[in-house]
Amino acid sequence: MNFDDRRMVEKEELLSILKARNIPFAYEDHERVLNMAESSELRLSLEGTRCKNLLLQDKQGHVYLVVTTSEKALDLSAAAKSIGSKRLSFASAERMQGMLGVLPGSLSPLALINDVEPSIDLVVDAELQGEPTFLFHPLDSAATLSISRLDLEAFLSSTGHKIEWATLATRLAA
Repeated sequence: MNFDDRRMVEKEELLSILKARNIPFAYEDHERVLNMAESSELRLSLEGTRCKNLLLQDKQGHVYLVVTTSEKALDLSAAAKSIGSKRLSFASAERMQGMLGVLPGSLSPLALINDVEPSIDLVVDAELQGEPTFLFHPLDSAATLSISRLDLEAFLSSTGHKIEWATLATRLAA
């Protein structure tokens, strides 16, 4: 399927879908943020753990949405071994927008609603496994959504995705 031919779900429709599926969440609009440094400066009224979301790919064509702690500098070589890949690199902004309909800064597991023929593997850092609630951008980095881990898993299941928990190492300083 050509990415240009697909209609992508956007923020308002995503929120409507969550409501229609009886998936509870809390929501807050805020100024647009483009990275974790800007996001960490936000003062939100929402409860939950902030997460870093990365779209990675390997030479074999596999694409991974990797979620880790907000402060972790991910060791891509170790992450590749953890998920059974040889070498990972960052997917381009164009590929992210083509596959998931989001711009850099807006990526989160909620964007998997646009991966209609599931081709992206979701890998979440095992360090987050005990967190009860997460904060994610709902396809737009000018808003944040709080969702419980169990409700996130229900949402992902409804999109044909599941979480693969993996131990993801921190990159050592050079």
